[in-house]
Amino acid sequence: MTPRERLHALIRHEPVDRLPYTFGGPRASTFAAWRKQGLSDELLRTWGAFTGADGGLGIGKFYTGPLPPFEEEIVYEAGNIRLWFDGWGVKRMDAIEQPTEGFATRKYLEFPVKTPQDFEAMKERFDPHTAGRTVPVEEAPPTLNPDGYRHHLPGGTHWRDLVEQTQSADVPVSGSVAGLYWTARDWCGFEGLSMMIHDQPNLVHEMFEYWTWFLMELLDEPLSHLKVDTITLNEDMAYKTQAMLSPASMREFMLPRYKRLSEFFKSKGVQAVVMDSDGHNSQILDTLYPEGIDGIAPLEIAAYNDPEEFLLKYPGVFLSGGIDKRELRFSRQQLRAEVAKRYATAWKHGGFLPHVDHGVPPDIPLRNFLYFVELARGFCDGEDLETYEPPCELERQLGPIEELFDPRSATARAYGFEEDVH
Repeated sequence: MTPRERLHALIRHEPVDRLPYTFGGPRASTFAAWRKQGLSDELLRTWGAFTGADGGLGIGKFYTGPLPPFEEEIVYEAGNIRLWFDGWGVKRMDAIEQPTEGFATRKYLEFPVKTPQDFEAMKERFDPHTAGRTVPVEEAPPTLNPDGYRHHLPGGTHWRDLVEQTQSADVPVSGSVAGLYWTARDWCGFEGLSMMIHDQPNLVHEMFEYWTWFLMELLDEPLSHLKVDTITLNEDMAYKTQAMLSPASMREFMLPRYKRLSEFFKSKGVQAVVMDSDGHNSQILDTLYPEGIDGIAPLEIAAYNDPEEFLLKYPGVFLSGGIDKRELRFSRQQLRAEVAKRYATAWKHGGFLPHVDHGVPPDIPLRNFLYFVELARGFCDGEDLETYEPPCELERQLGPIEELFDPRSATARAYGFEEDVH
């Protein structure tokens, strides 16, 4: 089977020759920490080939932020703290010198959309047909944003340049865009949106309706030409034990729009519509599966998600993630028990693609992660879950360890009190 055929079969809960080699994406801060644990420039540059991960294709540049962005403005700076307005019009506080690359320390203080009039003004910056959403730009405006998150970045690929590749690829093709809840929260803030659900429900309906239209307008022509296997709607709408919206609110505000989005994507040949949500996901699945979504990720185990329980409760659901990142920090025996448990579920039930249950954090030692990679590849190939031990060839290519990551020192550096942790 090709990787693309394998994913299609997995989505449909059909037999596969092996499970996909998918492990989870290390953060920029993780790679920075691993550079001090013997990861060379060459191994970093060829990370995918080094770990043997199955490949994939994206669908090009689709920017869903404000165009034009709001003008950035510094309110004040003191020590290592900056108070400022970002390109979304949000008042926020950041560490000026960030302690961990690609994982910014920030706090949001005030959001621009509080009234229907505010939203009318915001819509002027969210025309789905603005060329800059899909056309690569050579140079974006400079930003104070420490990691580029929520910023219109230069570069990218136009979707038209990927049409032939996506049609003929042997590897899966995937795209992701900001979802309904995610975007409204970017406009209003978590607390603001939570209050609007009760105090201004008509405004919430209007925002969710607008964003449903926006996504279909943005993607209608591209998806008529690209061959796409999965579309992920980023929402991040759950706490550790429950969703950020009640099931009743999800049914009122989200389900009708998700039904339309699902129908739209399926009409374009998309195999699976997946929601990306951290936190506990059972209420989301209870409400939106199967009419609005086909699956969910990343199934954080710390948030009491149980992949096997979900596969039994929601027949036909497609799951990915579900390997507890916390367990990869400790002994290989402890790591192995966690990984074997998740692959046992995947082989028993189908429809489940195990990988680390969120971005791989920097407190996972590099050698542990490479042991996990080789172990996972063996389990993907059907090696015995009780007895298989990998050859540990990858770690033999590393240089010496200079320094292990210390999360306390990284946090302390952001706020200028590093001496307090020693």
